[in-house]
Amino acid sequence: MNRRTLLGTVATTGIVALTGCLSDGSGGGTPSDTATATDTPTPTPTPTFTDSDFEVLSTRGGTQVDSATVTVDGTDIVVEGTVWGRDGCRTAELASVNYNADELTVAVATTRRADAGEACTQGVVEIDYRATVEFDDAAPGTVVVTHDRGDGAETVVNTSP
Repeated sequence: MNRRTLLGTVATTGIVALTGCLSDGSGGGTPSDTATATDTPTPTPTPTFTDSDFEVLSTRGGTQVDSATVTVDGTDIVVEGTVWGRDGCRTAELASVNYNADELTVAVATTRRADAGEACTQGVVEIDYRATVEFDDAAPGTVVVTHDRGDGAETVVNTSP
């Protein structure tokens, strides 16, 4: 055998062997003692009803308008709407707020104003209102708004905000 070939082969084999010994272990292999990370699902917050507020914004002559819009402000539900009353002695009130099984029902009714005298205008009035329903942690999945003018409740809005 040629002496130069033999020395080249021995030198190359020695370098390859040393390279394997000097490796820090971060090569392409998979360590057998590495723990596998498991994702823990984040629990979905449950809405908790805390408070409600109701305000009549204005009353004016008009037509038989029943409308409402629902918006979410953080975890609070804001309902702005118009309900009609049969005469000028009527106003709106928050009849009830019910929260059950992720559904919020806001019931608005017309009633006789406490300060109404004996004489009332005979024209239909439109009563604008704002209802705010406060929740902790999350907003409800469904919101239903009903209006009752003394002749039974009617659903005005049924939405998932």
